[in-house]
Parts: sequence; C-alpha cells; structure tokens
Amino acid sequence: MKVAAAVKDGVIAPALNESTEVIIVTEENGQPVSKEVISLDGAGITSVLFKLSMQNIDVMLAGEVGTALQETLRMIGMQVLPGCQGDAVECIAGLLAGEQVGDPSKIVIPEEDEDDPMHCMHDCAKCMADCGDRPEGKQ
Repeated sequence: MKVAAAVKDGVIAPALNESTEVIIVTEENGQPVSKEVISLDGAGITSVLFKLSMQNIDVMLAGEVGTALQETLRMIGMQVLPGCQGDAVECIAGLLAGEQVGDPSKIVIPEEDEDDPMHCMHDCAKCMADCGDRPEGKQ
C-alpha cells in the first residue's frame, strides 16, 4: 500500500494547492519499506493531479479538501483522509499503526450556486458518468 501526504514546510499542507511536496511511503506487511518525496515546484493543480496519478497512491492524507477534489482523487484511485494536520511523517506512521487520522468534517462542501445549470455537488457535465447523483428534475 502507498500512503501519501501533501506537505508544506514539513507539515500537512492546509490544502493540496498549497503543498510544495508530497511524501509517499510504501508499506508492506504493516511496515514502511520505502519513502519518496516528490517536489511540486509550484505546479498548478492539474499538474499536481497528473503527478499523483502516476504514483499509484492508495491513501492521501490532506488538510481541507473540497468535494470536487475528493471526487477527482477517488476517480484516480485514491482514498482521501481530510483534516490531517501536524508532522506529515508522524501522520503517515500513525495511519500505518492503525490510529485514527484526519477529520472527515474537513470536506468542504460548496454552497449551492443558483447559476449552476447542473445543481450538482460534483461536475457531472465533465465526468459524464451518469452516476445518478443529480437531484430529480435537474438532469
């Protein structure tokens, strides 16, 4: 399993777009076997998502995460644990030790936008998944 943390100055970044690097720890049989640090070099969110998608990360530890970003990360195969804070390596170690990390209430749900023709929490217009999550009558 690969566990990653979005990091800024050694601690979990408040938001993914504020992170300067990603720490990725590979775990086998409950023990960390490797650690890799990927620099984000001020990359935009699209570039960051591309870099992350190439790493086969299973779990991403993060600060605040919006619903659209959470869904995007889920679609590229990552479980997101929002609401993490503090030392990134300690958070990863805690998760690997079976501790509860993060706070699910840190998923940021945007206010409903009356001008949004989809009236949808995620962007069905782009994903075209026909997931059925659109409210009745708003197809």
